[in-house]
Amino acid sequence: METLLLFMDIHQLKTQGFSIAAIAKKLEISRNTVYKYLEMTFEEANDWVFYL
Repeated sequence: METLLLFMDIHQLKTQGFSIAAIAKKLEISRNTVYKYLEMTFEEANDWVFYL
């Protein structure tokens, strides 16, 4: 479930105008992870979480 929260946090911060680097630093994750989550739809993230 943490993955969906991270997904939502990343998308919310991007909507608020944060840069990729700022999101990564704020959430203490890599920029590649930020890009990966921004490319996903909510449905894809949801499916990914429940099929792990």
